[in-house]
Amino acid sequence: MTVSQSTRPSSSPITVTLKRLVALLEEDEVDEYGVLQPSQAAFKLAMQFVVEAYDAMGDRFPKASASTDEQGSIRLTWSKLEPECEVRLICPARADQQAYLYHELGNDYAVEREVTVSILLQWLEWLNQT
Repeated sequence: MTVSQSTRPSSSPITVTLKRLVALLEEDEVDEYGVLQPSQAAFKLAMQFVVEAYDAMGDRFPKASASTDEQGSIRLTWSKLEPECEVRLICPARADQQAYLYHELGNDYAVEREVTVSILLQWLEWLNQT
């Protein structure tokens, strides 16, 4: 990982995003609705996408919120209020499942089924420019 904590202010978008991802590991394992902590496969994939996207974007990398679903998948959401748009990266709980990306602007939305770092970069740049 090339992100240095000592050179990044604690409120920089990459630091906020990384802290939010790590905080998911500190959740209780389960509750009445299902799994709260991410699976190791989901966490590893999410970290890989975030670090590689940050390496390519630098200070243009936007901060993301992070959450899990009841199976331990991770959802990273980058959003903007004006205009209202967002990009969501879903990293599945199991390593044999494919990550996917959802993007939305107003009533227009679509899903990218084959996600690579370069596709994530395209949509994060789109979010920055929208």
